[in-house]
Order: sequence, then C-alpha cells, then structure tokens
Amino acid sequence: MNYSFPEEVSRIPVEQVVMKKLRNSMLWMAWGVLTTFVTILGALFNPQWLAMASHNYTWILLIELGVVILFSARQLTASVTSLKAMFFIYSILTGLTLAVLSTYYGTTAFFYAFLGTVAFFGTFAVVGAVTKRDLTSFSTYLVVALIAMIIMMLLNAFVFESSGFSMLLGALGVVIFTIFTAVDVNRIKHMLVQVAHEDESVLERVELIGALSLYLDFINLFLSILRFVRRD
Repeated sequence: MNYSFPEEVSRIPVEQVVMKKLRNSMLWMAWGVLTTFVTILGALFNPQWLAMASHNYTWILLIELGVVILFSARQLTASVTSLKAMFFIYSILTGLTLAVLSTYYGTTAFFYAFLGTVAFFGTFAVVGAVTKRDLTSFSTYLVVALIAMIIMMLLNAFVFESSGFSMLLGALGVVIFTIFTAVDVNRIKHMLVQVAHEDESVLERVELIGALSLYLDFINLFLSILRFVRRD
C-alpha cells in the first residue's frame, strides 16, 4: 500500500513519529516478555505457585485465550489503561504455563531456546522495519500455514505421537513465526503511518495492539525452537 503526503517536508515528521512509536511497540513487547520470564522464575522458586499452575494448567490456558479474545474485541473501544492491564495479565498467565513446561523441558533448554528466539526475532523484526515493501500480502498465506500446522500438531498429539514429526512441526513453526515477525512489524509500521497525525491516545493504542502481536510471535517462536532443544 502506498501513502502520499502533500509536501516532501511533511514526510519527515511522519517518519519520525512512525519510527518512535514502532520502537515503543517493541518496547512494550519486551516488557511483556520480561514479565513472563520473571513470572517463570517466581514460580520455579515458589513451589506453591508452580503446584497451583500445574493443577490448573488447562484453566489457565482457557483464561489466556479469553484475555486475547477480549483484547482483540475491545482493542478499539477499551481504554488504553484497560488494554495495558490485559496485556500484562496475559504475560503473567503465559509465564505460569511456561513455568509448568519448564519442568518437562528443563531450564537449560529454556535458556538456549530463549537465546535462539532473540536472534531470530531480532533479525526478522529489523527486516520488517527497514524494508520498503508492503509485506502484509503474506498474511493470508501465513494464516493458512498456521492452521495447517495446528491441525498437524493435533494429529501428532492424538494419533501419530511421533517425536520426529514433532521436531518437523517445530521447524515449520520457526519458519512461520519468523516470517510472521517481519510481517507484523511491517504491518504495525503501516498502521502508524495511517494514524501518525492522530492524537497520542490513538498512537498509544496502536502501540499496544502491535505489542501484543509481536509478543505472540515471540512466544510462539520460542515454543517452536524449544522442540529442538527439549530434554529427552
């Protein structure tokens, strides 16, 4: 999608606003990731938290899903404060579920998976931010690939139960979510271009919407990489 401006000089402040808000969106995402991993550490050092998360794992997953759905449904109507609260609640809940998974995969696997995620995510986030091409046209293909991967994951969980197939799905997940990262960063940038002249509350809302998308990309990429470094 092309965007035009009345004068060349007007493009400079718009670009400055866009890059500043894009950085803010990534910063919000980073705060979410930090909140998640602090929650993981808190649960690992507090057996009661870990036991609670383990015993209520399914319920926590359902609440996580509910929070994401609520955020998506109210992203244009809820207050910015409410969106921030939902974002951090989701980050904490994700930390609890990942803490349970860490008891299976091991903390060493988590550490290496985290390093790999930072490398992949950071690289493709830069690609999405600096490219002049509109990458949003890839979204449809990525969604189709994601749906196919989810179906294959369910089949493997209940039918095949193959560790080799699980690793193949992990590789597919890494490809899908690294590309998703570039596409989402690019999409956020274009959203910010469209609202660059709006008031601060609108821009902050877009920051948070983008932050949740990037957070989901990061966590899903992390889980995909974790399949390769899991404890046998």
